[in-house]
Amino acid sequence: MNDNQNELLQKAIAELKNSPTVDIKGKSYTQVSTRINIFRKYFPTASIETLITYNDDVRVIIQTKISLNDKVIATGYAEEVRGDGNYINQTSAVENCETSSIGRALSNLGLGGSEYASANELENALAQQEQIKQNNNQRTTNQQTYQPQRQTNQKQQYQHQNDFTNLINSGLQVIDNGDVLIVSGDGIFEKKSIIKNAGFRWDGQNRIWYMQKREAA
Repeated sequence: MNDNQNELLQKAIAELKNSPTVDIKGKSYTQVSTRINIFRKYFPTASIETLITYNDDVRVIIQTKISLNDKVIATGYAEEVRGDGNYINQTSAVENCETSSIGRALSNLGLGGSEYASANELENALAQQEQIKQNNNQRTTNQQTYQPQRQTNQKQQYQHQNDFTNLINSGLQVIDNGDVLIVSGDGIFEKKSIIKNAGFRWDGQNRIWYMQKREAA
């Protein structure tokens, strides 16, 4: 990396230090989705490529390469065992492994967040947080019966659906979520090849396929 790129990287690292974190057993962990967004803010032309190097009924291994101007600047590997006492790996081992691999590559670049948290620690913590959210949502629903439905209806389809003909023809739709486009519909895992070919990336933490809106222009 040249001096200008190193300066941008230091700015990204500084911003990451002030980003929201998840507290897991006293450790502070920055989610991969947050690190990706910060990285792309400072390096919009960089590429993050993932490759499945091993995949069978037991385990999956994925390599990630981060490139800038056709030069690899960081790599990362991750391995996940299917159904390894882990709900995520029972249903989405590949997606989980890809997210972990990207996270390790970003860490090797310097965008590692704070302390390391294992996949199981992170999953359990997020599951507990999700349960708290569900309990809070239930209380809100009891007070305002139809509020969640109104929020759902506020989602808007991306106005240029014809830009994603293959997705639409496969029964999916593209949702406009502000600065980000999100794929919605049934079978988003079975149709992941179509979604990837359309330029969307998997966010394993939030379990969505997304694309920055500016990339669709």
